[in-house]
Amino acid sequence: MKYELKNCKNGEAGVYPTTVDISVKDGIITFFFECEKCEFFCPFTGYNKIHSAGDSCEILIGSDPERKVYYEIEISAKGELMIAKMTYNGADETGEPILDIDFVDDCFVTAKVEPWKDGYTCLVSFPLEKIMSGDGEIYFNAQRLDTDGGRYDKHLWALSPTMFPRFHRPWYFVYLKDYVK
Repeated sequence: MKYELKNCKNGEAGVYPTTVDISVKDGIITFFFECEKCEFFCPFTGYNKIHSAGDSCEILIGSDPERKVYYEIEISAKGELMIAKMTYNGADETGEPILDIDFVDDCFVTAKVEPWKDGYTCLVSFPLEKIMSGDGEIYFNAQRLDTDGGRYDKHLWALSPTMFPRFHRPWYFVYLKDYVK
């Protein structure tokens, strides 16, 4: 099914339309993002030298019943892929998430980005068994980050808004079973 992403900070409509279609077939989950109005910005020649610095689609997904361990799958608007196993260790006094990040070298994700004049589509697929981070139900959030052509002027959209200027608030993640029929 296709869903409209919302402003991550307040749950309102996104500045630029962004949708995600989610499906599961034969143990493979697929996310299809349609991202309008993109500058295709990445500040580095090697993507993600500073985590989440450029335009991207992101999926945070796991099955740890405590929602502490999950995977981050990030695809830049230029088609570069990053996968990391995240361990959420709470938040600091300002609410910033405290994360242990273990980058995954063994790529189990396929991703394809197709740019068009005013945006891009991003197709992401992977086996559900690869993201099992515990014995609970699969939970996730799907997001888009766009910088309007600058490193720090970020727009954040999410399927399930976190009401904060960060995606890593796992108690806001939703159950996959509620979004795939």
